[in-house]
Amino acid sequence: MRIKKAVVVPIISLLALVFVAFLFNVNNLSISKTSMENSVADMAIGSYPEMAAIEDEKLDFVSDNGRVEPSKVITNVHISLETIEFGSTTDNLNEIINKNKGYIEDSSISHNNYINNRIYKYAQYTIRVPKESMDSFINEISSIGNIVSQSTSKQDITKQYYDTESRLNVLKIKEERILTLLEKAEKIEDIIAIENQLSEIIYQKENLTKSILDMDDKVSYSTVSINISEVEKLTSGVTTETTFATKIANAFRDSLYFFKVVLEKFLITFIYVLPYFLIIGVIGILVYKFVRKKGK
Repeated sequence: MRIKKAVVVPIISLLALVFVAFLFNVNNLSISKTSMENSVADMAIGSYPEMAAIEDEKLDFVSDNGRVEPSKVITNVHISLETIEFGSTTDNLNEIINKNKGYIEDSSISHNNYINNRIYKYAQYTIRVPKESMDSFINEISSIGNIVSQSTSKQDITKQYYDTESRLNVLKIKEERILTLLEKAEKIEDIIAIENQLSEIIYQKENLTKSILDMDDKVSYSTVSINISEVEKLTSGVTTETTFATKIANAFRDSLYFFKVVLEKFLITFIYVLPYFLIIGVIGILVYKFVRKKGK
């Protein structure tokens, strides 16, 4: 059965009107909800509509994606070295620090137990060195002792730094606006509300300023941790590039060194027990003479 065209057209028109009316009602509901929220916010901040703009202001920061190289990098270096002349090594270290305009942040010197009848020293240094002097400082350190290990770590804080800087700038703008509102305020409750918000902004601003100063310090001055161990013999550095002749020479020197150590220990031990041997020998001779005389 065919539906007449005269009937279909009015039905389609009616459905279209219903759909448009539905959309209109949804929009009205959304607008009403938004208006209600804004009214509540206005009541909360008093009779100053400018406060709404400050309260709703975002602290978002869009980083600069055009940066090719990080401009804020924290560098930490750890070095372990050994020396047979502890006093001269520490003196040379102080000279190198002063030459490169660094300073000692922390240091300690301890005395180890007796090793081969000698007291050995151990030192720990935490040194801050300007980043532009780091290369020359590290190169000169290798001349004051035998480096056993060395490691370097870097931390890129560029995004964190500019994030913090951007938030600080936004807080400064908010602080200026709130101070302007504070001058216009007349009601006690408005003055108290504005001062409370001002205190919170000042607190946040101080924390961000402290964070920026701390990051600037860590970036401008690299941290170098140095451990110095006093030893009787330096460790022979053998790598994959060490030649066979060098390995033989090192083995020969090590053999002579250990022979010397064993001989010294033997002589020292012999001197320690020599009085006991003399006493035992005298007693043995007397006993022998007594037994022999008794036998006759």
